[in-house]
Amino acid sequence: MSLDDWVPERRQRVPLWGIVLALCGVVAFALYSFVGTFVLGLFIYYGVRPVHRRLERVLPSGASAVVTLLLTALPFFLVAGYFSLMGLHELLPRLRSYQELVQPYVNVDALLDQPVDQFIDYLRNPEKYSFMNILEQAQHYLGLVSNILMNLLLATLFAFYLLRDGDKLGAWFEEFAGSGSAAHAYAGAVDRDLETMYSSTVILVFVIAVGSEVVYHAYNLVAPAPVAIPFPTVLAIATGLATLVPLIVGKIVYVPLVGYLGYSAVQSPDATLFFPIALFVVCFVFLDFIPLTFVLPEIAGRRSHVGLVMFGYIVGSMVFGWYGLFLGPLLIVLCVQAVRILLKPLVYGEPVTGEVETAEELGADPP
Repeated sequence: MSLDDWVPERRQRVPLWGIVLALCGVVAFALYSFVGTFVLGLFIYYGVRPVHRRLERVLPSGASAVVTLLLTALPFFLVAGYFSLMGLHELLPRLRSYQELVQPYVNVDALLDQPVDQFIDYLRNPEKYSFMNILEQAQHYLGLVSNILMNLLLATLFAFYLLRDGDKLGAWFEEFAGSGSAAHAYAGAVDRDLETMYSSTVILVFVIAVGSEVVYHAYNLVAPAPVAIPFPTVLAIATGLATLVPLIVGKIVYVPLVGYLGYSAVQSPDATLFFPIALFVVCFVFLDFIPLTFVLPEIAGRRSHVGLVMFGYIVGSMVFGWYGLFLGPLLIVLCVQAVRILLKPLVYGEPVTGEVETAEELGADPP
């Protein structure tokens, strides 16, 4: 297709192109404004799509999408929200000490500027405050909570419609771009890679949670009572959820836990530091080092370069913030597939056929 085919030859085509470009600009602005919400929606969609496809064999598409989200995304959000509230009082006063470590993911200064202590004091001693104080506290946190819930709802709805109408959208794009076109091949390869990476991340969270459950309960079987782990199941689920945070991962759970157990061991004449130290070594090796160094790259990018996969997860979060955890792998997949399918023929002026031209060992092949 030559450049002349893209240039309007008739006067009436100019305003039509203007309308299309204006609408594209509006959509791009909306995506930019809610980029975190939409990439979270993509993560939910690709993370649960294997479950949806199995349920779709016995249920209608809409019903299977609802059941899938109720069985996967809703419990995840509820558990994550519970742990966030449970740790609010304990974590926020200590964030200043770890500001450099968590700043890429959390705006520490903004959090510490909130009247958290006053709010917690109200929960503990409500009789000390007047109705106006209660109303001010409610107004302050209502906006924050409603904003979080609205973004989660929007991301979940986005994932729901992708689950329900994804096949129709794929069929439309195939008809529009052509089943044998380079655009269709590129989109298909990206789609396959994203499902592999995102669904494998969900699997890893589950595996770490189950592994933590085994480790924590096994530790309690051999450790004396003064250094036993309190609430091992709750802490195991928290360790699994913490896997979503690059670099920090389970450390945000098992390091404070080991510190608490070490303090308990020092205070008790019936225990030694051997048990907390042994727990730290086991957690670091089996719940941290091995999963992140070997398991995650392998299951999240079975044919992708291990370094590129880790680069997407870690650097994406450091550059873009919390949603970089989902956006980083997306950008890595887009770039890798562009190199494999598009780059060589474009550079050498050859026809873009949609076939893999280079780096055959990286990424999924087009369908």
